[in-house]
Amino acid sequence: MPDYDDNYVSGCHGTVAEQLDEAYYDDRSDADDDMEKGRIKFPKNKLYGRDKELGVLRQLYGAMATNNSDERADDGAAREGTRISFAGSSPSNIDSRVVFLSGYSGVGKSALVAEFINQIQQEYNNSAANDGSSPVLHFSGKYTQQSSGAAPFSAVSEVFGNIVSSLVNGQQRSEEEKKYTRSLCTKIWKKIQSSGVIGPDTDGNEVLIEIFPLLRPLLDGSFANNKKLQRMESMSNVEDREKKGEPTMNAVKESTSELLTLIASSLQRPLILFLDDLQWADGPSMELLLFLLANAQMKNLMFICAYRSNEVGVDHPFADIMTKVTESRGEFVAKVDLFSLSQEAISQFIADCIGMEEVDSVKELVEVIYPKTMGNIFCVMQAIEELVRKNALYYDVMCFEWRWTVDKVELANQVGADVVETVKSKIKGLSVNIQNILAVMAYIPFSVDVSVLKELLLTDDALNENEIASLLKEASDEGMLIFLAESGHYVLAHDRIREASRGYLGGKEDHDQLLLHMADVLQRLGKGSKMEWCLYTAVDLLNSLPSDKVNVTDLIKLNLRVSKIAKRRGSPGKENSLLRECLERLQPFKWKDYDLSLEVYDAVIVSEYTLGNQDRATIAIEEVLDHAKCLGDKVSAFLHRVKSLCETKDYAMAAHEGVKILNMFSYNIPLKPTKLDLVREKMKLRLAFKGRSYASLTNLPVVDDPLTELFSEVGRDCLFSGQTRLVVVIAWTAVRRAIEKGIDRCFSLCLVMLGTLLGKKGNVRAANEIGNVALTISENFRNNKSDYSYTQFGSYAGIIFYLQPFRSGVDVLQQCYKDLKFSGKFDFALGSMLNYFYAYFAAGLNLGSILESKLLVLDEFSQSVDRGGFAATFQIHRQFVINLRQRSEQPTLMNGPAFQQERALSEMNDQASKMALRDASIFRLELAFIFNDIECMAAMLETLAAYPFEDQVISRFHIRACFMGLAAFSLNERNTVMGNKCLKYFRRMKKLGSTNAPPAYFFIAALKRPTKKAFIAAIDSCTEASMPHLEAMARERYAMFLLTRNELELANSHITSAYWLYYDWGAHGKSFSLEREYPFVKAAKRTKAGSHVSSGTATKHTSVNGSVIESQKVVKRKGTFEYNSTLSRRELVKS
Repeated sequence: MPDYDDNYVSGCHGTVAEQLDEAYYDDRSDADDDMEKGRIKFPKNKLYGRDKELGVLRQLYGAMATNNSDERADDGAAREGTRISFAGSSPSNIDSRVVFLSGYSGVGKSALVAEFINQIQQEYNNSAANDGSSPVLHFSGKYTQQSSGAAPFSAVSEVFGNIVSSLVNGQQRSEEEKKYTRSLCTKIWKKIQSSGVIGPDTDGNEVLIEIFPLLRPLLDGSFANNKKLQRMESMSNVEDREKKGEPTMNAVKESTSELLTLIASSLQRPLILFLDDLQWADGPSMELLLFLLANAQMKNLMFICAYRSNEVGVDHPFADIMTKVTESRGEFVAKVDLFSLSQEAISQFIADCIGMEEVDSVKELVEVIYPKTMGNIFCVMQAIEELVRKNALYYDVMCFEWRWTVDKVELANQVGADVVETVKSKIKGLSVNIQNILAVMAYIPFSVDVSVLKELLLTDDALNENEIASLLKEASDEGMLIFLAESGHYVLAHDRIREASRGYLGGKEDHDQLLLHMADVLQRLGKGSKMEWCLYTAVDLLNSLPSDKVNVTDLIKLNLRVSKIAKRRGSPGKENSLLRECLERLQPFKWKDYDLSLEVYDAVIVSEYTLGNQDRATIAIEEVLDHAKCLGDKVSAFLHRVKSLCETKDYAMAAHEGVKILNMFSYNIPLKPTKLDLVREKMKLRLAFKGRSYASLTNLPVVDDPLTELFSEVGRDCLFSGQTRLVVVIAWTAVRRAIEKGIDRCFSLCLVMLGTLLGKKGNVRAANEIGNVALTISENFRNNKSDYSYTQFGSYAGIIFYLQPFRSGVDVLQQCYKDLKFSGKFDFALGSMLNYFYAYFAAGLNLGSILESKLLVLDEFSQSVDRGGFAATFQIHRQFVINLRQRSEQPTLMNGPAFQQERALSEMNDQASKMALRDASIFRLELAFIFNDIECMAAMLETLAAYPFEDQVISRFHIRACFMGLAAFSLNERNTVMGNKCLKYFRRMKKLGSTNAPPAYFFIAALKRPTKKAFIAAIDSCTEASMPHLEAMARERYAMFLLTRNELELANSHITSAYWLYYDWGAHGKSFSLEREYPFVKAAKRTKAGSHVSSGTATKHTSVNGSVIESQKVVKRKGTFEYNSTLSRRELVKS
């Protein structure tokens, strides 16, 4: 073992000699404390030179907890070396606060936070008896430099583990605290139960338990039922969980945010979360942290994020997080920079360490220590201890005080310049057992309990747990370890101690032997979700060893196993690094072990493609295609070759390559199908069905068929490249394969594509049958929320709405949005909500303020994920709603708080501008019809005529065709060509059985040939379909028709009915317009609110002069919906 300190004398602790009886010298009562008088005791619970920074933290917390100016600490004058950048004071006492705390290693960041928490705890202790408030809850987590050996989200996991230890496991000191935490746990559990995000049996609940296993007692309520916990834990082995799909990052974000929100909202005082050493945080943690810190919806939380300023440059991911959070949260963000302490603060610290009352008396020591440590408090402490070890600073038992006899030059020679070497010198003076403990703990990124440490130690003499606990306490007394009350474990006191402990090991053989032993133990212990960290550390230790020291095959398998865990734990980056390690170890004998090589390369292909590393993915793809023994082993490589081509947006090329690949499996799909080819393929399909219908597909067995995903991918590429015939052929071929092999999770996606195309070509009944079959089959794969929700979304948006009511799908589409967003499929999620709003508007559902809020939230979310096209459409929708709900002099213009058409279109590229103009024109056309703006109707008809008539979004096309038809026959110079085209479409859909088409058909027909009978048919149809918006318009147009025939009383009755229908719909702006045009409606009252006429006249109303206008019986049809304005909802009318 190297000799780090020639001046060290074994058995001495800075004393001249051991004094056995201090009473010989004086009669002090603590005479038995002789040896302790020879040890440096650093001051505890005292912070030096940080009053300004402490004031900032207190001010932020005080603004949240009490919003009382008396709570704020006096700013005072800034001390030397301190700079504070504060973004602004808080105007609210509930919004979360964020503190970015920077400083060099050892400068005292953790000590500052500890003192801040200590002070507010003391204030609580002093005031709790008076105000009955709840305790201050604070939890911390720390990242480690050994990030490669840590599980993803390690510090966040530590925070949650501490929360469970504190709240669930009852680590409280008094019965009063236990009573409070039991009550708090129950309160949190009730909120979790009612949460739609992380409640029992939700995906969010499963995600949190998967990512943060220690949360299980809190999330499943088993803190009140230990048997339930034991039952569930017995099922939670690694092998079973590896079969589940991996959660997406967005699922982790939303679930974590929801849990923290529920916990914080249960507290009277703000929850404090301290995350340290964020410069070492893993990628998933960074992404999660950005989401949490920038989330303005989080309340009653104070985040303190500490990092080393010298290790976070402008290109560091955490620097980007700080910039984005500061931009989004502004006044709720504070930045505190800690610099080295001033010489005055260090002087006071040294004086307190050695019991000197006068600071000037330590001037010589300060002049030696300060230049060497530059005021870094950790380095100062190590320097003082080094002087004690070398007897340059000693405790004089004759005078009972600390002294030094050498001059300043000699003192300076005794203080080392390298703090790590100084710590190594200190470690040498400790017992061999403590040295071994420190060496083991240096390779463990987390705190561990004594039982685990006992297994990991490689010693000649086995130590029992009591002995290890005693050694840990001794190491803590020496300042090498810190005891964490939250977890009940010891951790290394500083990263420099970790570095020194590793470097203190003996020769290379001793080092390798220890790592092999630790890895073997950790693999044995790494069973169950709570101990998965053992596998991360084990594989990291083994990966650090050369190949001649390990069993390479076993190491590759371990890397594969842990990579799957990392993927399931939401860390694709960690998964990727482990797979690259597999590849590197595999190179000397790749493909000699065929199965292992194929497994590694297939995993690498998926990982590299997912992370966007197309070049690496391509290399792995070619490797598999060159060496795989059969076509079945090449499916994954084929699939990702096609997907890689899609990334170039050359869908035609991708489709061409995909068809070539499918033909390798003997399918003979023509690259450019002719009509004759379609006939042949259809005949093959009929033969495969053997007279059965598409419904028979629901009875097929469920199988895992990777080739089905390739069919789905190639079909999508054909669809995007406009090769519709080829899509049909591919979908039919997929159906034939399913009949032969069984149905895979991707099969329903093939059916959705087929049904969508058949619907566009006019074969609506067949499309509807296929859509319903796709929905039924998708129920087999409900656990795969991504594919299941995409099938639901695609079926309703492109197929089901042809025949079934729009209102039947709005809730489905909203749930699809939630599930797809949770799965990280943002484009599909936003597409679901786009169709939700089109269906909502087409159905004439209520235009309440909640709808505006939804649209605003979606607008903001679209922009946050850089989906400007979706954002523009949601803005158009919101402006449409605003124009209907509010008074406006120009209600047909898209020029308001949500959307300003001219400016917005000028900022878009040509394609985006074209699509936005189409969407804006559709809604302007509807507004123009509602407000009877003839000029605007003509202009919008001209604009929309330039676009293709058919639209794959059924609900959007329904709105467009409906109002193009209505407007065409409302103009002074009728556009009969366009009107008849729209009328023909709705006539065909009505004959096919569409429930949405009749109101539009009869209404357009009434405007084409206005008669009483035609208008009554339109009004009845709108009432039966529960479309109050169209009914209001039909009644208004009927009234206008009646006025031309001088039937004033009946016209007024219908105007009044239209007025209330508009009002009930939420189109208050239109109601106000009618009040101006027909003043009598303001005084009209409904004798039966919300009842609608169904056969030609209005509900009984009282006119301005009090006379009763015509009243007719309201016919209520069995099983239809009727609008109740009093309750503001649709009700099912029963006969």
